[in-house]
Amino acid sequence: MSQLDLFPKETNAASKVFFVNFGEKEELYLLPILAKLRNEGISCEIFPDSAKMKKQMNYANRKEIPFVVLAGDSEIEAQKVTLKNMSTGDLNLISIDQLLTEL
Repeated sequence: MSQLDLFPKETNAASKVFFVNFGEKEELYLLPILAKLRNEGISCEIFPDSAKMKKQMNYANRKEIPFVVLAGDSEIEAQKVTLKNMSTGDLNLISIDQLLTEL
């Protein structure tokens, strides 16, 4: 349906937050955070596999998702995430509680 452009335009911005998937370890760290956001009524999604960062960011841009969450080794170690505002390009290293507040 995406290739044929059959989805209604308003479905493009359905997700408010996109989680970048760097690999299995990062995915295991992010899934509980994603569930927490969904429990708070925040629509979000994670890329289904650990594709290249550029591909994942292009996906978020195409779907006009306003926020992207990234977590690599340093974020996991600090028990934080990096939140990127897609309209301004701002990156902020924040705690999970701050993420809920920001969104």
